[in-house]
Amino acid sequence: MKNLSLLIFCIFWKFSFAQTFSFEMYFEDATGAKDTLVFGYDAAATDSIDLSFQETNIISQPWSSQFEARITVLNPPNAWGYEEFMSVPEIGHLKKEIKKEDCLDQSLYISMIQLKNAVYPVTVTWDNSLFNDPCRINSIITDWHPVGWFDAIVGSSMPQNLVELKNNAPDSFSLTSIHNINSNQDTLDVLFLALGNQNQVFVGLDELESALSIYPNPATTTLHIEGISAFDQVNIFDFQGNLYPTPRSENILTIESLPPGVYLIRVTNDDMNFYHRFIKQ
Repeated sequence: MKNLSLLIFCIFWKFSFAQTFSFEMYFEDATGAKDTLVFGYDAAATDSIDLSFQETNIISQPWSSQFEARITVLNPPNAWGYEEFMSVPEIGHLKKEIKKEDCLDQSLYISMIQLKNAVYPVTVTWDNSLFNDPCRINSIITDWHPVGWFDAIVGSSMPQNLVELKNNAPDSFSLTSIHNINSNQDTLDVLFLALGNQNQVFVGLDELESALSIYPNPATTTLHIEGISAFDQVNIFDFQGNLYPTPRSENILTIESLPPGVYLIRVTNDDMNFYHRFIKQ
């Protein structure tokens, strides 16, 4: 009976603190100073600081005099619009962050990493074999602010340090360029991590864009699709991955209700996806 009780306790303890997925990311600066952060997701997680997933808020603790990395929690948690994140309050610093699982969602769940007292270059490493999975196959880490991801990735130029965490890509990169932020009257260096699923469309688009033709571009009321003889589904996203339902008649989309801005259209045909960007005026 005691053994059964112990087994039940161990199972309960495991599921109280485990998460669907987590991985460690390792940081080392030019002096050999090291730090480790843990990222992951779970259906029971929230955008707040979850003690049940061992997320410990260390914001009141002073930064190390040597190199240190921390995950920053903002309020609101996804304040990424045009430098908005630089003015909202920081409510937490973490060494471990578990996001809400969003494998079937189109939204981006972004973590901001702050670095302090680093001697550059900083080497960042992880286990890339963990990312051969539909729920995280489009994960990236970059020193570019999220607002710039869309134009940088599907435009004419690429971010200097946009790195995919795929299993067929390198499992490390050397950070030499810096995106600074003002944090509590202190200047810190920053990275952004996004655990992206197969439905998210912010990486790997340059090769696919040429297969699809749309007009007019810019557009105001309707958008015509050419280059694909037949297609099963059409979706429109903004640069943050948000999905916009759009009325369609054959190859013509009605986009009058879209707010002005830059968007991405995804056309699905026989389980293949084709992409093109356009401007709504």
